[in-house]
Amino acid sequence: MQSILSKSTPLTLLLLSLLMTGCSTKSYYTLGDTSNIHADANYTQSIAVEKVDIPKYLKDTTLVKQITPYQVIMIKDAHWLTPMQKRLTNVLISYLQQSLNNPNVYLYPWESNIKTTQYKVSLKITKFIAYKKEVILESSYQITNLQSKKHQTKLFSISVPTKENTESMMESMEKAYFQLANEIKKEIIKANEVVKE
Repeated sequence: MQSILSKSTPLTLLLLSLLMTGCSTKSYYTLGDTSNIHADANYTQSIAVEKVDIPKYLKDTTLVKQITPYQVIMIKDAHWLTPMQKRLTNVLISYLQQSLNNPNVYLYPWESNIKTTQYKVSLKITKFIAYKKEVILESSYQITNLQSKKHQTKLFSISVPTKENTESMMESMEKAYFQLANEIKKEIIKANEVVKE
């Protein structure tokens, strides 16, 4: 008696293969949709944004969450769609462009020499993770006046409520990051007003 596999057609083998691998389907996540960010200021001078400095666990392609003060685990089959350093940097640039109504926000360093740039933004994230029922974001950022070489450094910390599922975690991470981007925007405006005085 011939085995079932020997009688199987290529289509049957394909279906069997899909069924066997279907249980390990990966889900991909992203955050930082700035399409609904509206301008609440008008700042036209060029702004340079350095690549965001992020913790090591955000550099991995797999999403993680914290389950104890000492343990961080990977979320099974949940992956970032794009590398988070690149994503968070691009989201910050886009947020500043949209909220300041200013297309002159660029990644630093750039290939061409833009001498008219007024400010450079440097952001270091020290913690950005879901823990229990909240997403915690802790960071420091520096705004440097490239003309006067003066700079100011600020600390930022926020906790946003979340649920256990990954989708809710993404929403809370986005809210937290937008709060940080909004504060950076306000500090740029404030610094510019001080220069004008």
